Amino acid sequence: MARRPRAVEPEVIVEARENEDARRCASLNAYGSYLYGQGRWEEARGVFVKALKILPSADVTRKNLAVASSACGLNDEAIEIFADLTARFPDDASLHNSYGLVLHHAGRLEQAGIEFAQAAELAPTEYMYWHHKGTNALAQNKTSTAVTALARAIALPGAASVCYYNLAMALGAARETERATMFLQKAIALRPDDPELLMRSVRIMNGWGRRATAIECLRAFTRSGRRRHDVELLLSELLADS
Repeated sequence: MARRPRAVEPEVIVEARENEDARRCASLNAYGSYLYGQGRWEEARGVFVKALKILPSADVTRKNLAVASSACGLNDEAIEIFADLTARFPDDASLHNSYGLVLHHAGRLEQAGIEFAQAAELAPTEYMYWHHKGTNALAQNKTSTAVTALARAIALPGAASVCYYNLAMALGAARETERATMFLQKAIALRPDDPELLMRSVRIMNGWGRRATAIECLRAFTRSGRRRHDVELLLSELLADS
């Protein structure tokens, strides 16, 4: 009696195993990302390592591992992973941006700048890529490049307060303190419930000789009904020196 062919069954088993591995890997990536978001970088890295053992070729896991490794100070490992990923996916702007952040964190500023520039070129409407390009240029004392990139960032939809703040820093470095003060005011306006940003910005304005504007920013905070002892103390100090 002839046996019924069973050739298809191993394929079904393999497919089921692959699906289960993919689910386990996705679950571990989600948990690792949660740990990373909590600042538990070493634990997150351990989870990503575990996920990579299940699916060694999973590029998402490799990227997550590289980011966590960078946060843990394992810069060589992170750089090696991102160098491979960006070489294989050269048109992925987010990869170039993430690679740039790792390089910047490792102190390799010039190489990081190349990656940020590539990200901005590939996705010119993403304000954060221009922001990173600008802050990297500022870290290299390339003030003109920084101002240009950060000005491009704030011109794009969704630009965050930090973009205006760093544009102010770049303009301040270029000794354009009047314009810089204006952008500090904009940064404060976008984050009205951030007293730390307010006080930091006010001290910078005061250092630029813009005391009247600095005082007005502090008064606007107190007029809104919000109370902070340190804000009130700084206001008193500036008024006493006026």
